[in-house]
Amino acid sequence: MSQRIKAVIADDEPILRAHLKMVLEAVWPELDIVGQAADGEEALMLVEAFSPQVVFLDISMPGIDGLEVSRQLCEHAQPPYVVFITAYDAHAVVAFENQAIDYLLKPIEESRLERTVERLQKLVLQQSPDLNQKAQLSEMFEELIGTTQAAATSSHLKWIKASKNNELHVVNTSDIEYFIADNKYTEVHTATDTYLIKTAVTALESELDPEVFWRIHRNCIVKVEKIQRVTKDELGHVYIDLKDSSDRLAVSRKYQSLFKQM
Repeated sequence: MSQRIKAVIADDEPILRAHLKMVLEAVWPELDIVGQAADGEEALMLVEAFSPQVVFLDISMPGIDGLEVSRQLCEHAQPPYVVFITAYDAHAVVAFENQAIDYLLKPIEESRLERTVERLQKLVLQQSPDLNQKAQLSEMFEELIGTTQAAATSSHLKWIKASKNNELHVVNTSDIEYFIADNKYTEVHTATDTYLIKTAVTALESELDPEVFWRIHRNCIVKVEKIQRVTKDELGHVYIDLKDSSDRLAVSRKYQSLFKQM
């Protein structure tokens, strides 16, 4: 595929812009990302300057939000195709009134982005001139309605922003094994890495799914499925051993009732 397509990325989170750019470069090497915007006003300026065929547009941005940007883009003689980015935002359904061709949920998964790229390539490069865009948008609309309704029943954390070696990372909670407080920070442990966040364990407890994560100490929360065994020493102290790990976590008396035989 030799034709170069221009695109703009608009998201107020620098780390998410960088992640999307990296994944796009991997799945669509022919795409030229000509600009990145941190807000709606900057996104409109970049579109005026570069006339991209595609805009990846975050819905929730400071100032002019993504929905208003898309409304203004619709007034162009040749508006770009818009792909909305959302973190389970129920207002995303309005996207399809504004000629959005697709949407991506945060954190963005490469397999889902590949489907979006295939759709865009057919449209922008006119590889499928008979594509029924209206029916396609209707199908995506129904999919998004289902997604947002399911999300409305659960506001639990799906991912967190954490630091490691002075770099920011997006860590999916499905990869986290446990959290443990360490002075002013909370350590985030996965199978392969340890990150730091400033959120206190108490605050995390209220945001995590209680069916997935259990608090076992004033300074520790563990993912239930990672528990290998629970042991008690001769002094009555209770400890948890994790699967595929040498880490041992203490259980305070307050939370020992979680592990009584049922």
